[in-house]
Amino acid sequence: MNFELKVKEITSETFLLVGKINDQNIINNLIDVVEKNKDDNLSYKTHVKGHFTGWNSLVKNDYFQNFLKIIQPYIYTIYQKNFIIDQAWGNILKKEEEVTEHAHDASAFCGILYLSNGGPGTYFKEYDLTIEEEIGKFVLFHPQLLHSVKKVEEDIKRITVAFNMKSIKNWDEESNLTWINKNEI
Repeated sequence: MNFELKVKEITSETFLLVGKINDQNIINNLIDVVEKNKDDNLSYKTHVKGHFTGWNSLVKNDYFQNFLKIIQPYIYTIYQKNFIIDQAWGNILKKEEEVTEHAHDASAFCGILYLSNGGPGTYFKEYDLTIEEEIGKFVLFHPQLLHSVKKVEEDIKRITVAFNMKSIKNWDEESNLTWINKNEI
């Protein structure tokens, strides 16, 4: 068997955008949804070494979709193509819990919405930057960025919503998709 293998590292541009919403109704309702929908069968089994609601638990949630509508101008600065909500879930970390270093398997962008104050923040390795947690703060980032959360040292509840967006093409099947589209938000 003959073959020729060529290997070349290709670098790509990444992004990290931080903003904040002040809609307390959205924040309070998302806190309630996350706290009431912890899935003990999935908790502690992913990079989230804490409570987890399940990958798709918030995809069709009206409050989460309203959050995306509010931040649409920010989204447009980092991503101008059509996309759908691929996954959206809630996380709760308590004392001694953490999120181990990982990247996401998304084709458009990822994000985190912080629903609590304090905590160790989210560390983005390539930027050598920790995003401090604050209620209503959000971060949108490139899926390949490695990130983690150190063990929570305080006796607090760190509550977040995390999400992955998937790029779509004009020819993709449109039925049964939850749409978030730069032209339709």
